[in-house]
Amino acid sequence: MILVGHQVGAGLVATAVAVWLLHSRWTHTHPRAALVLWQISGLTIVVSAVGALLGFGLAPFRQGIFPALLQLPVRLDELDAWHLAAVAAGLVVAGWLVVNQLLSVVGTARARARHRLLLQLVARQSEDALVVDHPVAVAYCLPGRRPRIVVSAGARRLLSEAELDAVLAHERAHARERHDLVVAPFQALRRVLPGSRVLTRVCAAIELLVEMCADDRAVRQHGKEPLASALERFRANGTAHTPAGALAVADTPVEARIRRLRQPERLRLPITLPLACLLLLTALATSASLFAVPY
Repeated sequence: MILVGHQVGAGLVATAVAVWLLHSRWTHTHPRAALVLWQISGLTIVVSAVGALLGFGLAPFRQGIFPALLQLPVRLDELDAWHLAAVAAGLVVAGWLVVNQLLSVVGTARARARHRLLLQLVARQSEDALVVDHPVAVAYCLPGRRPRIVVSAGARRLLSEAELDAVLAHERAHARERHDLVVAPFQALRRVLPGSRVLTRVCAAIELLVEMCADDRAVRQHGKEPLASALERFRANGTAHTPAGALAVADTPVEARIRRLRQPERLRLPITLPLACLLLLTALATSASLFAVPY
């Protein structure tokens, strides 16, 4: 039961940090630091949840989880119904998470591949992006090893040259920093549990932080005013639906981003951030180590 207690404790620490992130204002000022904490928190919650189930089920073996699993076929008779049920639940949850992530990755890759083929047919190459002859204003990044930056003819007509440059810099930031890999694990879970309000809220928060990271890079190159003005134009004129697997400049609600550019809050990193990082890393290390270390 000591192993289970450690796993539950690690999960509670990660959950507490996630709740703190959801209700904190500093995350919009320092989105990169917040995203790192979100990723560590999410991984810790998953590892500890699976570890708690398997740890309880394999407790009679008094070994690390991986060594105990290797001995499970020959020592199955040593486990009662409750321990067997816990082992089965742990394996099902772990398998479900892995398969779900793989299916999501494959599905997204196929959607992007289809869209790349479509772009070869309907888009023309300009100096800075692929241009699609569509009247609705849209600009997005199609991520991958060979990312594509796409802008519609409507967006080119809507935006000034400075605004368009800022928007394209925003999309190039998505491609360069592979923001799609940051949001993908959380989006995969949301697709499987679409009714979960908590996951929906977490995904929305992470997607917004990713957009803010791209905003920051665009601002460093072109200043705040062109990007803020472009976002206001997108909001006022509406945008087309973003293709599956793409990251669009105005795909998330832009009010918070415009306010952040127009009226930035100069919030410092909280003094509790180092403590939160230390607790999270300790929780993750403890939870992961118990898969191999005897107890």
